[in-house]
Amino acid sequence: MVRRTLAAVALAWGLTSAALAGTPGIFQGRIYRGQNASPGWIYVQGRNGMLRKVEVSRARVVYAASVAAADRATDPSRDLVQGAEVRVTAEQDGTGEWRASRVEIVKVQRNPQPPSRAQAAPRKAL
Repeated sequence: MVRRTLAAVALAWGLTSAALAGTPGIFQGRIYRGQNASPGWIYVQGRNGMLRKVEVSRARVVYAASVAAADRATDPSRDLVQGAEVRVTAEQDGTGEWRASRVEIVKVQRNPQPPSRAQAAPRKAL
């Protein structure tokens, strides 16, 4: 009887922890740096204009194979600048914040420009 109870508790705990673990999402867009960008966080603006705030301080930052070796910095995280195109693998935490595990730089932006009027007023933040 005790074994069955322990097995049921272990099974319930396993199912609960699996259900609470976030499912990774992958999305792509351009980095948008507004006035309220905090260290370790970036905003990724998708093609539809929607913004996602993403914590990247613990993420592995890499270059896509399409980025030429001459365009790569020794530290890829230095290329997380306004206008760079990135593909992000992240999970949402319990508060809805995106926590990245991997950021892949698809296109490097060498001379970051200030946000244009179209970029300065994104439609909606996720």
